[in-house]
Amino acid sequence: MNGRNHRRTDLRNAALVGAAWAAVLLIVAALLDPKATAAGWLIGFAFWAQILVGALTLIMIHRLTGGRWGEIAAPVIEPAAAAVPLLVVLAIPLFISIPTLYPWPHHAAAIKPGVLSYYLNIPSFIVRTLLALLGWSALAVFLPRLNGRSGRFLAAHGLVFHALIISFVSIDWYLSLEAPFTSSSFGASVAVSALVGALAFTALLAPTSDDDPAIGDIGGLLLATVLGITYIDFMAVLVIWYGDLPHEEIWFVERDRWPWDVVAAAAFVLASVIPVLALLLAKVRNARRPLRGVGACTLIGLACYDAYLIAPAAGWRALATALLAVAGIGLALLGLFMSGMTTLVPRREAADAH
Repeated sequence: MNGRNHRRTDLRNAALVGAAWAAVLLIVAALLDPKATAAGWLIGFAFWAQILVGALTLIMIHRLTGGRWGEIAAPVIEPAAAAVPLLVVLAIPLFISIPTLYPWPHHAAAIKPGVLSYYLNIPSFIVRTLLALLGWSALAVFLPRLNGRSGRFLAAHGLVFHALIISFVSIDWYLSLEAPFTSSSFGASVAVSALVGALAFTALLAPTSDDDPAIGDIGGLLLATVLGITYIDFMAVLVIWYGDLPHEEIWFVERDRWPWDVVAAAAFVLASVIPVLALLLAKVRNARRPLRGVGACTLIGLACYDAYLIAPAAGWRALATALLAVAGIGLALLGLFMSGMTTLVPRREAADAH
């Protein structure tokens, strides 16, 4: 037991040291190329926010539906949801970099003055982001402490709040980088992407055995959400192309060159093609080891998808800083988990699910 604790301490220290080095490198990069570093940080922030908020969403869904899948996912999604309040701290660099990263603080000519005055301005951006992060954080803190009808009541209203607020932050964090590009389905795309990230994270890390039949439920849910995000994004592209909307098409045309075409292909193959083809096979969907491989592949593809959405506005150097941000935030979260941070939110007893 002492040896196990010692290895846990070593892993925690190594993760925190790695996160500190990533932070130092990002600070140096920010001095050399502020916009690329800000975009890289946003990619890392958005990637991990999707996983953590997606885990919280899965908990709320399970409160209303029940099912063995939620019990085997709990060791992964409960600690992830407990980390949601940390997003408030991780958003601080984003707030600082708004004038560098986004065009609208400089009164972009393509944006209507009324939109700039009442919606796309720095105070409104910060207020909307804080409203989302604090709302999700409140759900992450209080939901594990409420059982029975009160817990289901909070979960139901939490899902309504999530459905509303995700539409605002998806526009703010992603689409306003290249305003006035818009997409009415983008909020749904980000919401489903969060579920994909959380389920892929669960598939990768859930400590369950191959003989547990509920592991197939995780694989089935991952397959359904991957199909969902593929359909939503395909239909968005089809509508823009078929509608012949030049002011929308230019967003895609600007990405039809190196390295963004490669990033797009990687995102499509890793987060859609491979997971769908693999999860259609029962021997993959119901087995622990191959499902872990699909989960890892999907997470890499999801990171590529975030990079495709965000990085072109800042240039190819944002891809390098994004790697630092994704790794640094991931190591910081791992270090906090190993430090016992997850005990801040007590785990709900299994009996309360019924």
